[in-house]
Amino acid sequence: MFEYIVAGIVALGCGIVSAVVGLGGGFLFVPTLTLLFNLNVKTAMGTSLAVIIFTAFSASFWYHRQGKILYKVALVLIPPSVLFSVIGSMMTRYIDARILVGIFSAVLVLISLEMLIPAFRFFPEIRFGPSFMLSTTVPSQQTQPVTLIPYSHLIIWGAVGGFLGGITGTSGGTIFVPALATIGIPMHYAVATSMFSVIALAFAGALSYAALGQISLPFMIVYGIGAALGACLGTVVATRTSELHVRRIFGVLLIFMALLMIFSQVL
Repeated sequence: MFEYIVAGIVALGCGIVSAVVGLGGGFLFVPTLTLLFNLNVKTAMGTSLAVIIFTAFSASFWYHRQGKILYKVALVLIPPSVLFSVIGSMMTRYIDARILVGIFSAVLVLISLEMLIPAFRFFPEIRFGPSFMLSTTVPSQQTQPVTLIPYSHLIIWGAVGGFLGGITGTSGGTIFVPALATIGIPMHYAVATSMFSVIALAFAGALSYAALGQISLPFMIVYGIGAALGACLGTVVATRTSELHVRRIFGVLLIFMALLMIFSQVL
């Protein structure tokens, strides 16, 4: 019982952070489930995706009320991300756990560099084919038009995010947030739109892991409740945090979790 109380508290903290940076929480759920509660990596990844459904839905409800979700962007991201999430999830059956951890950690480091070093571009703009116009309101500033959002950019990075999310149990938000920021979408809107987009992705990936018997039901319930409550609190924190601070928090946390996973699971 004490273990589950601790798990609920940990999940609460993870939920707050996940809502602030728009990642669904998988980059925190997987390491904490493996390092603190001794779940094997594949079960932690499956459980993580199931819990992300709770956090993403909870945070999206409040972001919707704040008017921060760009639904047209999300509707383009979701189909390729769901398809490739299922593919990635099923591939874990044939990949060694240490390789999965290595992939997970490498992706986290690259994305953290994108957030912390403006000159580093892991997410290039992909511009070919049709585009659409988009405008958003930056907090404390005038309306900022974001022109020519290419469908190709959203489709390709949606597929990449879905695949990596499925294969690592992290939902794809680690790809969506910086990919959206790269094409000029303000960080707060990128975070909110990412959270909404990962609901369908996490659901599809979780079903695939469940079919493989790689979800812990007790931890899914405890983490789901704690993380959902934390996500509600996180949406409030996010509105009071500057875009630069969100980027820095995002980048530092990713490097920390990547190093933690490498030293504990690979070396």
